[in-house]
Amino acid sequence: MTLARHIEREVGDKVDYLFERWKGIEPYDVFMVNLENPVTLSTQKVDKEFNFRMHPRYLRALQRASINIVNLANNHVGDYGLAGLYDSMANLDSVGIRHVGAGRTLGAARSPVVIEKDGRKIGFLGYYGGGRFSATSSRGGVAPRYEPHILSDVRQLRGATDYVVVSLHWGDESSDRPSPDQIRLAHRIIDAGADLIIGHHSHTLQGIERYKEKVIAYSLGNFIFGGNGRSDYETAVLRLVLRDSVADVELIPIQVTRWQPHLPNEVTRLSILNLVRERSRIFSESISLSSGASQ
Repeated sequence: MTLARHIEREVGDKVDYLFERWKGIEPYDVFMVNLENPVTLSTQKVDKEFNFRMHPRYLRALQRASINIVNLANNHVGDYGLAGLYDSMANLDSVGIRHVGAGRTLGAARSPVVIEKDGRKIGFLGYYGGGRFSATSSRGGVAPRYEPHILSDVRQLRGATDYVVVSLHWGDESSDRPSPDQIRLAHRIIDAGADLIIGHHSHTLQGIERYKEKVIAYSLGNFIFGGNGRSDYETAVLRLVLRDSVADVELIPIQVTRWQPHLPNEVTRLSILNLVRERSRIFSESISLSSGASQ
């Protein structure tokens, strides 16, 4: 989710416009996205090819959709430096939206968010590949995708929660399948105690694997992405319903039209499901992709 550049240029102050057609997907208790931009008014951008910046007024759009937790561990949250990151965390905190994957120190960036609902505790963690914006013990940044840290964090969180979700910004842009290294890491994370892995960065829908009764969605593609001028496309969200120790998992096809996500017609719904089904054939087991609502 990137509410920057073309979103700001074309939507402007009409913040409520983005989710006017977001109907039929609710209700839900927790809605998480990868927020791929800082939330800041800073003009001090870092030297890189693409810099995204979301105006704080668009936080109302997140609230309208009941988005209550975001992953900040990605390659654009640092586009306006540490000041932009710290502004982001403060702005999200001001409206009660939780965040994982970034912080003022490495320890803070690796810290989980735990949301309790109906007596169940769900723990969330987020990681990005690293690089110059990785957090350290004395400097803020994102939680690097360092396997020993991830496995340690998951094991620790496993003992304190009923369900563990790991958000990973990884893979190659435009790729329609994960690499062998991604699959290996995902399996290691599940073995350590995670229940669900949600991936992003490729900007494409990739396959969904069921591994040891757990679920790995290697990439859910773009939700609302203002990073380029393409305002009409097909994507999906993943819905989980926790029932005791079992989670029902459903992929919900989504059509985005002029930046507005909504349920598609039946033809488009089946097309999206078939695409993900085909891209899941590389796995020995995947989730059932026969369900999903339509208009």
